[in-house]
Amino acid sequence: MQYSRFLPLLALCLVMPHAAAQTSSLAGIVYDPAAALQPQLTQRKDAQGKPLSLYNLSFLGGSGARVPALVSVPNVPAKGKRPAVILLHGLGGDKNQLQALALLLNGKGYLTVAIDVAGHGERPKVNGKGVGEQDLAGMRTIAAQTVQDLRATVDYLASRDDIDTKRIGFVGVSLGGVLGARFLADEPRVAAAALWVAGGDWGTLITTSAHPFAKRFRDTGETDAAKIRQALADVDPVPAISHAAPRPLLFLNGATDDVVPKACSEALFAAAKDPKERTILPGGHIPNLFDMASRTIAFLEKNLNKPTTPGHPNP
Repeated sequence: MQYSRFLPLLALCLVMPHAAAQTSSLAGIVYDPAAALQPQLTQRKDAQGKPLSLYNLSFLGGSGARVPALVSVPNVPAKGKRPAVILLHGLGGDKNQLQALALLLNGKGYLTVAIDVAGHGERPKVNGKGVGEQDLAGMRTIAAQTVQDLRATVDYLASRDDIDTKRIGFVGVSLGGVLGARFLADEPRVAAAALWVAGGDWGTLITTSAHPFAKRFRDTGETDAAKIRQALADVDPVPAISHAAPRPLLFLNGATDDVVPKACSEALFAAAKDPKERTILPGGHIPNLFDMASRTIAFLEKNLNKPTTPGHPNP
């Protein structure tokens, strides 16, 4: 048998461990891997003017929108290229919200990038309205914009010559976990992810959550769970998260969480495929932060320091 004719194919497989990113549209927001990022990076300084290991970053994300971000660089020396972790905050927060976690990750050698969710931080308006003023169409746009911006964040990391693109992780908190789960379905280049107090099924989430935003929306907007579910179907992580397999997923939830109700967190975990693990921690929507951070770092250390298997992007 002549094996020589298979050598070019074998070589191609060896140099392409991840599925190639492709142009995609979600709720009208376009992710184009060939689009120029046009990154702008500025180092932060302390009150005395001393340079910090923090950098203000912006780049072009979904449909060309400029995405504000924060890069936190480890002070520990690297042996070769570094792993990286993308961080995504919760509803009402911003990219600075997870800086304590970023510093812990920096101490382990991970570079971190945190972005502002659409409608938050340095970009507080979507279609001229704040998050609390959005209808279902606006909420869909916020979710889709953030998902596509996260994909562009991976492109930014891939553009850096100090990052090992086979060791990119993700941590999302609350809304950041919900949107992050949807992002993972489309993005095969993330090797492992931790989802803190996240859930799925927008219909149940909006109609039963104790979050002030959900209560306000119920007073002024749609209250039929089936209609909400239909309107936000393409940005709901539950139907999509199976495409994150075979990347490992860590789910951390609070035992008495009434912001992301049990039905929502269980729906998301049930829809995910193995390998996955879940821990229910004492407390409500935000259990012990140190405990969650410790579990997450151990999970990332385990899964970002070994050969990875590429995921299968959501078709």
